[in-house]
Amino acid sequence: MCFLMDPQVGQDVCYVQFPQRFDGIDRSDRYANRNTVFFDVNMKGLEGTQGPVYVGTCRVFNRQALYGYGPPSMPSFSKSTFSSCSWCGCCSCCCPAKKAPKDPSELYRDAKREELDAAIFDLREIENYDEHERPMLISQMSFEKTFGLSSVFIESTVMENGGAAESANPSTVIKEAIHVISYGYKEKTEWGKEIGWIYGSVIEDILTGFKMHCRGWRSIYCMPLRLAFKGSAPMN
Repeated sequence: MCFLMDPQVGQDVCYVQFPQRFDGIDRSDRYANRNTVFFDVNMKGLEGTQGPVYVGTCRVFNRQALYGYGPPSMPSFSKSTFSSCSWCGCCSCCCPAKKAPKDPSELYRDAKREELDAAIFDLREIENYDEHERPMLISQMSFEKTFGLSSVFIESTVMENGGAAESANPSTVIKEAIHVISYGYKEKTEWGKEIGWIYGSVIEDILTGFKMHCRGWRSIYCMPLRLAFKGSAPMN
């Protein structure tokens, strides 16, 4: 929670990943349950890039990142031109300046931002409106295509703290919750493609984390002395 609520870096954190630790590991550790190299070396090293990969468990998600949104503060790329030679490294003394090619990740972020800007208003602005006016600010068709046919759930995705509106009828909320968790709800939506758990791979957890990183989010690796998560080691 400290990472996600940090006023400086928290707004760009998609999840906080913890190491996997187990009870009942046998002396030979035949199934590599300790996995020391990965969790104590590799995952720490990834902190120097965009953060650790998501390993499918032992983590806390940022709800907005899981919904497919980009971080509030997108990284800005310099529009300056290249001025050094590729073969001699000099400063444009013998070669004309060339424009920097557009980074693929930047193109994706630009397209995603335009798409979301057309469908959603700034969260902080929406919070200033009355509860009954908020649904009028949403591009309903765009959100239904993304999140499915539930106006109550769609409205919750743009609320800063999530959940249902205070004025919502409890029985209506329960009915909508049952509808959202139904088997066919995600059909013809972006669930499993752009939002939520990304399907279509044997490493869906890592793919889900990579998807968030591609949108500009970063992750945090946390190794407290008192373990945050603990499991039972497989023995056979």
